[in-house]
Amino acid sequence: MHIRRIDPDEWAVLREMRLASLLDAPEAFGQRYETAASEPEAEWRSAARASSSGERRAWFIARGGVGAGARDVGLVQARRRPPTDCLLFSMWVAPGARRSGAGRHLVDAVAAWAAGWGGKRVVLWVFGANEGALRFYERLGFRVVADGADAESGRAFGALAMELSI
Repeated sequence: MHIRRIDPDEWAVLREMRLASLLDAPEAFGQRYETAASEPEAEWRSAARASSSGERRAWFIARGGVGAGARDVGLVQARRRPPTDCLLFSMWVAPGARRSGAGRHLVDAVAAWAAGWGGKRVVLWVFGANEGALRFYERLGFRVVADGADAESGRAFGALAMELSI
């Protein structure tokens, strides 16, 4: 499994994978497929460019397989929330690549990126009904946040806030 930060010219990869994630699990994300699909090319280009360097945001892509059989199988977005929080969003691994370690490697990439700018905590939200995702994040060391602003904002959408110290 190879994890890389998106290149500024990989807007089409970002678009393809994001749309695939929204088709695969429409209930897991805060964006609808139709909305994302209607975004103009310029928006996708801008997102890839803005996420390819710096400490404000990043998209990471997981690539599985070898040689001609290698393909992109997952992605995750990270955003810095000053002073020391990193927000993890839009995590997705293609159905055929689940349980391959791609998700763990994507989370590790986010944590390493955050540590590089002094991040101390990774925060995410997961829908409470998504037991598989909840167990996955718990296995990685995340814990549910019961109180505070992150917990409250998640509750408004039926989601649980989770955090991981880094």
